[in-house]
Amino acid sequence: MSSRITPMTDPRPAKRGKRAGATDAALLFDEPGPRGRIMIAVGSVFAVLGIAALLGAVLYRLDLAGQLDYPEWRYFLGRSVVSQLLEAAGNTLSLGAVAAVLTFPLGIVLGWLRMLDNRPVRWLVGLWIDAMRAVPMLLLVYFFLLVVPRFVGVSDFWKLALPIVMCTSATTAEVFRSGVRALDRGQTEASLALGMSRSLTMRLILAPQALRLMLPTLITQMVTIIKGTTLAYVLAYPDLMYRGSQMIGQAKKEVHLSVFFQTYIIIAVLYVIVNWALGALARCIESRTR
Repeated sequence: MSSRITPMTDPRPAKRGKRAGATDAALLFDEPGPRGRIMIAVGSVFAVLGIAALLGAVLYRLDLAGQLDYPEWRYFLGRSVVSQLLEAAGNTLSLGAVAAVLTFPLGIVLGWLRMLDNRPVRWLVGLWIDAMRAVPMLLLVYFFLLVVPRFVGVSDFWKLALPIVMCTSATTAEVFRSGVRALDRGQTEASLALGMSRSLTMRLILAPQALRLMLPTLITQMVTIIKGTTLAYVLAYPDLMYRGSQMIGQAKKEVHLSVFFQTYIIIAVLYVIVNWALGALARCIESRTR
């Protein structure tokens, strides 16, 4: 008899289940109706057409100025120019790699120290992290360029690498701390109940899980590091940006060509390729670690 009893309420859990899989965008604003979707589609079409028209106008003006002529682009097919670009790209990537190797361990250590029970240590580390996140990286580069050489000799490589490490390690520390805070507190309480110390709990239980969660973010941090290397023009370090400015002057002096536009377009494409590859790697690792 009980099996024949039907529910008195409207069967709405299925509808709530459908809404349970809603995206963040659906939670932030109401879903548009048929008229709203038509307006969005029309607006998107006009926006695409406007962007295409603007791009066409820019290309037309560049063509009138002779910036799209083949000789200006053929200059970059020369063996010496290609070798200069490859050398500059290698200097940029080596600088970014060294900065990343130093940034990530230092950031993890700083994040770890900021979660200690020792209040003076936690306060000092927090003050350092907040200061490095607030100070512009360019200001630190000028500090290492103008002040530090008065007391100790530092090469141009480290005058740029150290400011990058100081700024990005502070951000990495906050990412690590957020990853640890996102873990279930029951794990910490259980390990302490078993007699494990807080440092052992962090090293064996919390840190490995936090690192696994923050690995895609760490790879994304490489994009920030690579973009930070563009400040090398202040130090005349032969990275892509500085070598590009040299190539502009070299082309005007040797072959009487103005390749300002072409040079920075090619350099921008190189940066886009590198940063896109890092972003794709981060997305791949994130999909595998879910």
